[in-house]
Amino acid sequence: MTKSDSSSEPTLLLEPDCLPYLQQPVVLGLSGGRDSVALLRLLVQQGCSVHALHVHHGIREAEAEADAAFCARLCDALDVPFELQRVDVPALAAEQGISLETAGRHARRWLLAAAARRWRGCTVALAHHADDQAETVLFHLARGSAGMRGMQPVHEAGGITWIRPLLSCRRAQITEWLQQLKQPWRDDSTNTVADVARNSLRLEVLPMLNKALGRDVTPILNRSARLQGETQEALEAALTALPMLDPQERLYLPFVWQQPLVLQKAILRRFLQLNRVADISEELVLSILAILPADAPAARVNLPGGRQACRRERRLLITPA
Repeated sequence: MTKSDSSSEPTLLLEPDCLPYLQQPVVLGLSGGRDSVALLRLLVQQGCSVHALHVHHGIREAEAEADAAFCARLCDALDVPFELQRVDVPALAAEQGISLETAGRHARRWLLAAAARRWRGCTVALAHHADDQAETVLFHLARGSAGMRGMQPVHEAGGITWIRPLLSCRRAQITEWLQQLKQPWRDDSTNTVADVARNSLRLEVLPMLNKALGRDVTPILNRSARLQGETQEALEAALTALPMLDPQERLYLPFVWQQPLVLQKAILRRFLQLNRVADISEELVLSILAILPADAPAARVNLPGGRQACRRERRLLITPA
């Protein structure tokens, strides 16, 4: 990767873990908002081979059309390949019985992953920053199933590498940087209304926490998430070293039965993760834990996605329902 002619511009600090992935082509989700525009400018400044994908959600009508046109013009000015994808998010939300916010997120991730595969295995870059991380930590904490878990700078999912190069940057830093460059961006009017959980966290909850504690809580939340992430990585490394699976990758129950309850739960959660079970709640873990004893009255538990956890001959395996 070589610096572009714009390398003399002011810059933002990129996540060190993301740097190796910028040596290869990158697909960027470009909304036209401040964060994705900043990441686009930064990737171009760094000399990255970047493709931009803009998703039109089928809502906000004229405003959304203006966003798409802005992104196309910006990419043209920066000589960046641009793709526009349209998806009917309201119809998708109604069909799946989920919120507009969730449907839009699922559509974006699916389209970005598809673009990464289509463009010869590109890495996908997302423009989440430190303030987004604090919101995510609070969101997960309030849901009760993930503790202080936050987003990772680099993670693998569905055979795709996803990176967040701006995860240590604050929103105010990004704003100042774009203003120094005299680079405009588009503001999504729906982000200013506290009618969904994440908007409420950003607009109401975090400011109230700052006021109540007399300090900026975002760095504190992010540090807590980082420390928990390190602890979780250590636990997963330790679990990987345990003889918990048989040669057929089934959970070996005689070993599990010998462990204390807290370790049994951790082993079970790791086994479900290895089998790509989604939405692993404590309730689900406890339900499966109840069928593990050889004399348990039931031997099956239904899993999300139309599968089952099945105890069979001192093994636990995942089967179609």
